[in-house]
Amino acid sequence: MNTTNKYEERNYWFILVTMILSIAILVVNLVAFFKKVPLDTVFDMKNGVFFYLICFIIQTLLVITFFIIVLRFLKVINKKDFFNSRNYNKIFFSSILIIVYATLNSMKGIIDIDVTYKALLNTAPFTTILLLNIASMMLNFLSIYNESESIKKENDLTI
Repeated sequence: MNTTNKYEERNYWFILVTMILSIAILVVNLVAFFKKVPLDTVFDMKNGVFFYLICFIIQTLLVITFFIIVLRFLKVINKKDFFNSRNYNKIFFSSILIIVYATLNSMKGIIDIDVTYKALLNTAPFTTILLLNIASMMLNFLSIYNESESIKKENDLTI
């Protein structure tokens, strides 16, 4: 097994572990939130807590969806099917998910709720994990780039 395959396999496991970590953080945050915040406060539309909770849940689902797309992308990379047309869609949709996540993160800033609720529904761990996985995905682009470089050199030699 060459170093590229070892790296890709480690990368796959890294993303899988961070996905599980994100789900665990989600469960812990929601349990802590519902233990401290009464349901009538959560579902009172006037105080903004419900909207903040919805943003939190949507962001979490976006991160998990991003992980699934990246894991599928890595499987294709591991098969050395670099130039599969479905890769474009995976990269495109993961980019859109990141844009929506960032937009929701910005919108949460304008929702006026108590600092206690913001602390309970903090998405900073998700943002950190998401950034780590974006960097990991970009490293996978390097393997595609290296493969295209070697194909180009091979084609230049054929001419």
